[in-house]
Amino acid sequence: MDRYHIYEAIGRGKHSVVYKGRRKKTIQHYAIKSVDKSQRPRVLQEVQVLRSLSHDLVLKFYAWYETQNHLWLILEYCVGGDLLALLRQDEALPPKSVAAFGRDLAVALRVLHRGGTLHCDLKPSNVLVDENGRLKLCGFGLARKTADVAKDVNGEDDVNGGGAKDGLSKRGTPCYMAPELFTERGVHSYASDLYALGCVLYECCVGKPPFVSNSLTELMEMILNDEPPALRSRGGDSREGKPDPPTPALADLVHGLLEKDPARRLDWNAVLRHPFWAESGGATCAEDLASMTSHPLPPQPAFQTYLSG
Repeated sequence: MDRYHIYEAIGRGKHSVVYKGRRKKTIQHYAIKSVDKSQRPRVLQEVQVLRSLSHDLVLKFYAWYETQNHLWLILEYCVGGDLLALLRQDEALPPKSVAAFGRDLAVALRVLHRGGTLHCDLKPSNVLVDENGRLKLCGFGLARKTADVAKDVNGEDDVNGGGAKDGLSKRGTPCYMAPELFTERGVHSYASDLYALGCVLYECCVGKPPFVSNSLTELMEMILNDEPPALRSRGGDSREGKPDPPTPALADLVHGLLEKDPARRLDWNAVLRHPFWAESGGATCAEDLASMTSHPLPPQPAFQTYLSG
């Protein structure tokens, strides 16, 4: 780590601190993440995923180092901070911004899935914003390969700690976890990541996830049994002084992603061909997204077993 100047902290987690840094004798700035060594399995998982990805909408990884008490990741520096901070400042976003961010997130998540990797913890704090207003997907500490999910089926449920053989089986952030992940047989899948995408889009419109509670038990009951409140945007054009309502197409996309039954939830074909993209970004944008359906995704044996069971 003696190759870098480390400046102020720009983010903090339970076991980590992210600093702004600069490589000595250069003008190149980085986000330098310091993680407690107790989190070594999660850090190595994140490094493995980041090394396997190369895309403009995924956070760039440069190197990692190990010192006596910490692991250090050298990552792309995004001046816009994370999406959660942006939402806390603005409360919610107008539909135009939701559309732009939604396209970026959909493309980034599809790239991840095409490589057979599930994010398993998609949420606003795991989405960064660069100097051009483009999103960067990050936070891969809980990511799983679809083939590895099958190995976890017999592990114990693990919601935000404890549990399965390697502590990664069914972890996540409860507000963004799909209903099936709160059941005994439920497994992470493309469908559960798409549910989380729906939660993030909902939060962009409303300013909070579809279900919120201080009680984990109550939150689980809500996610399993309650319908999400109707999508009503609170972000608007400040010049007009009133919020823009979500279009029917946006509401249809979000509520389709929040379908409780994973077998009926919008799948990738439906998401990438959804009318909302043409409405918000024009025909070229819609065609670009639809073209991504031509690339098949790796199989999900554990999820198929769950659906057939």
